[in-house]
This record gives sequence, C-alpha cells and structure tokens, in this order.
Amino acid sequence: MGQDGRKAQGQQQEAKERRKLMAVYRPKYKDLKTGRLVYSRVYWFEFTYAGNRIRESSKQTKKTLAHIAEDNRRKELERSYAGLPTGETPKDRIRTVKAALASYQRTYPVNHRQKSVDVVSERSPHLLRHLGSLLMPDLTEERMRVYMADRKAEAVGNRTINIELGILARAIGSKWSILWPKLKHLEEPHDVGRALTTDEEQRLVDTAMWNRSRMIGPIIRVALMTGMRRDEIRLLRWRQINFYGKEITVGRAKTEAGKGRVIPFGPMLEAVLNAYASWYASKLGPIDPDWYVFPLSNRSKPADPTKPISDFKKAWDSVRDTAGVRCRFHDLRHTVCTKMAEAGIPEATMLAIMGHMSRAMLERYSHIRRAAKVDAMAAVEARSAFSGGVLQEVPKVNAFGSSKAAVTH
Repeated sequence: MGQDGRKAQGQQQEAKERRKLMAVYRPKYKDLKTGRLVYSRVYWFEFTYAGNRIRESSKQTKKTLAHIAEDNRRKELERSYAGLPTGETPKDRIRTVKAALASYQRTYPVNHRQKSVDVVSERSPHLLRHLGSLLMPDLTEERMRVYMADRKAEAVGNRTINIELGILARAIGSKWSILWPKLKHLEEPHDVGRALTTDEEQRLVDTAMWNRSRMIGPIIRVALMTGMRRDEIRLLRWRQINFYGKEITVGRAKTEAGKGRVIPFGPMLEAVLNAYASWYASKLGPIDPDWYVFPLSNRSKPADPTKPISDFKKAWDSVRDTAGVRCRFHDLRHTVCTKMAEAGIPEATMLAIMGHMSRAMLERYSHIRRAAKVDAMAAVEARSAFSGGVLQEVPKVNAFGSSKAAVTH
C-alpha cells in the first residue's frame, strides 16, 4: 500500500473513531392523527463538548450525511474554542478585513435605519486602519485584545470599542460569542448623563460662534432651547419651523410619542434662527421649505440643501474640547429636561415637549441640581411652623452620672 493509501486509510479510521464519540439518531414524536409514536425522517445528533451538551438537527434524512453534518458541527466548535473564525470556505480564508467590511457596507443600508448606517460608516475606518490588511484566520482573540489596547491608547471609550468589534463580527458573518468566546466585552458606563451648568452652557455657545462650521452654533442653540435629539435636529426641514407661530414640529423621532410633537420657542431662539436663515439664503438663494435646515456641507458653507448633514461630530468635538466642557451632545437634552423639572413644569407638559413615553423615562433625564435642592429646602424652612434660632444648652448625663452641657447645633 502506497503512502496515499495509508493516509486515506488513516483518515477513514479517524472518522470512525470520531463517530464512536457521537450519537446520530432519529427522534420519536407522537402522531397527532393516530396517537402512535413514530420516528422522525430527519436525523439529529448529540454529543458533549467542553462540558456542554450539544443536541441539534442535522437537517438530513440519510444517516451518512447526518454523520458528516455532525462532524462539521464539531469542527466548527473546535475552531470557535480556539478563537478562530468559523464556517469558512477556502475563499473566506484568504479574504481580508478590508474586503469583508466593504461588502458589509454595501449591503447593510438595505434593511437598516440611517442612524445605524451612519454608525457603521463612522466606525469602519478605525477597523480598517488597525486591521484592514489582516486575513480572516488572523482575527484571533489575542489579536482582538491588542486592538482593544490600541484603541484605549487612543483615548477611545469602552462602548465605542465594543461597537467596533461588533461591526467587525457582523461583517465577517458571525457573532462575537462564536468568533471570540473567551473575549469579554469591555465594561461600559451606566450613567444616564448629566445636566450642564449655566457656565458650561455659556462657554459652549461662545466657543461655537468662532468655530469654522457656521452650523454648529445654531445646532447647539436649538438643542439647548428645545431638548430635541441629535437626529431630530439633523433631519429638520424649513417647513417644520413656523416663524409666525414660533414653534417647531418634530419630524421623524426615536419614539412614536416624539414624532410630530410641537415645541414652542421664544425670542432668543427666534433671533438665532432668523440670523441663520439670512446667512443660509445668502449662500443658496431663496429657501425652499423642503430643504434641510442643516444640509450636507463642506463645513464653511452648505453644499446640497436637498440632503441632510451626515454628521456634525467633528464640529461638536471641536467646540466641546475648546470650551473645556466634558459632556456628550445628548447631555444638552438632559439639561433642558432638568431646567423644566427645576422650574416646576407639570409632568404632562414635559412629556409632551421631550417626546417621552413614560414618567420613568422622564425621571431618567431630569437631574435636580444642588442649587435647586438648596432653594427647595430653604423654602421648606421658610414655611415651617416652628421658629428658627439655635436651641439652648440641654443638660446631658454622662456614663459616670455627672451632668454635662451638650450644645445642639
């Protein structure tokens, strides 16, 4: 027997030994018509791997093919346990991360919201910069840990890193838990945001006036005076702003309660919007009501008013960093909600303005600040039935029975 024959014989023997460790069978079920137990036409397999019981359908009606399906499943688990991508064809094994991401970005917009598409577009360049030239088998758990460390060194938050690796896993065509089962997600912050101080608000507004982007200033003002969400502002059209009635009608929103809600605005925001509209018209001519208020732009001037600005993160980061204010854009919404809560605005009115579904969500956004709490307790004292002043010294008996004065403050 030649070398090839011995090799083939060895592979057959290995396959037989593997089958001994596994079970292929046809489960029984009760026939609803006759009430008898009958065998299923489809074979199932069952085995134990890494302490876990694996019991799945082979989707095959022939026992030989069922054994092959079982064998492939075991190999898939072995690759997963070793931290290697699973389910690869030879073509997949020579595919680069760059090619996988390009294919993913082409098909992703078909059945996903624009906000999700924007996240993928925003995060993909970082994956390409660090991993673009790697092949699929190179994406081991150890390499992903290196990626996490590299991104942390670039002062990127844990949530952002988790999002990026989630995008990579989906681009490969699998799940994080299958590709890198021993790689834990990074701990993400669980804070619900915060309300800005008056000084922080002023610094943001003043800094935005000098920013290269002529849009970021009005965007920040709208957020601080209406509590609108990022995408609600980004997708705002001129027909949604009623200058005569001094109100903004919100278009597409995150929740059904938020869609179509009407938010009044006062003289300050009216002046900001009028000044911005004048600049807008000087660049594009008479304003069409269907044009976007914040259109696709090259930062210094609007480029295409029929398309919304894709993202204003760079301009926002520039303003925030220059102003020295550590916050998220979403914290501007928290600030508006907090101001209304501190002013004693009825909950029903706040829910209508903020576009929330419940009181619980409203409480999540309102953060009563210390100054307001101090004022509240001062009001309680002012309305108290007893008179103020310091209490007199009260005799107190110590452990030895002698009397000692104790002063109550």
